Amino acid sequence: MKSKSFIPILLLAYVMLATAACNKFVVENVNYSQQIESVLIPDENGDVNDIRHGITFNIEPFKIQEFGEEDTTPEIKEVRLIRNAEGYYFITANQFKNVYVMEPGKSELKLKNKIQVSEERLNAPAFNLRDKAVQLVKTDTNEILTLNENGLQESKEEDQS
Repeated sequence: MKSKSFIPILLLAYVMLATAACNKFVVENVNYSQQIESVLIPDENGDVNDIRHGITFNIEPFKIQEFGEEDTTPEIKEVRLIRNAEGYYFITANQFKNVYVMEPGKSELKLKNKIQVSEERLNAPAFNLRDKAVQLVKTDTNEILTLNENGLQESKEEDQS
């Protein structure tokens, strides 16, 4: 007798699961890119807030990656942030040697790639977005590096030779 009452419940559960699987709604070809970099100023706790693009995070974990746990880390006055078409955030700052490519998640930024862009510490870096690629401009030397979430890309001048 108990098995007869179990069959309708099992059938109802199957129908609900099948219906839920058919109701996928997906919008494709989304472009997440920010055309212009955000220049963010950390507060006294190291938090940066980009109101225009709706992201807030703390810069302290990045400082630990760059400088370790030292007490003599340089003060970070500006954080540079840009997002590419695939949705990855590119983050760097003055005195960093790296660009951090971060993948957004639920209440988190997860490291996708750490790209070393300088042997020396960066002085006045800036981001641009050109042809769906992120450019890091070293404004003190006018050097331009082309980046994607996987790392440094060859420049067009190098491709032509």
